[in-house]
Amino acid sequence: MQPLETLTLKAFVSALSYLDAPLPNDVQKQVNQVKIPDDIGELDAIARNYAPLAPHYQTVRQNFAQKAQIRSKGPLPAKIDRAAEQQSTEINNILVIIDEQIDEEQLTKIATQTLQSPDPVSQLKILIRSLRKSRP
Repeated sequence: MQPLETLTLKAFVSALSYLDAPLPNDVQKQVNQVKIPDDIGELDAIARNYAPLAPHYQTVRQNFAQKAQIRSKGPLPAKIDRAAEQQSTEINNILVIIDEQIDEEQLTKIATQTLQSPDPVSQLKILIRSLRKSRP
């Protein structure tokens, strides 16, 4: 995946975690038709056009993009300061897990399972809980 595709996928999956209700049937059908990595751009359109998801998607995407810009200015620190990361009011534990603790292969697997599920919102929350439990 290209960096922009990874950013889009992370932002979409993360934004889904903010929803409390399942996606409507029409949005659900669109999401289920997305094939990773070929159709990742479709996720951007879906997120921007579905009003309950759009503000979360935009905020998360901006946060990930800003972090990527900072990282591109120098090497990653030897140890990430988790306390400082969790103090951010805009990035919660789920975003930290998705952004820093899973690699591209895991992201693709999680996204595929989520997007192909009959209820992506609930499926993602189940997957995130399992990731939290497996964290060191």
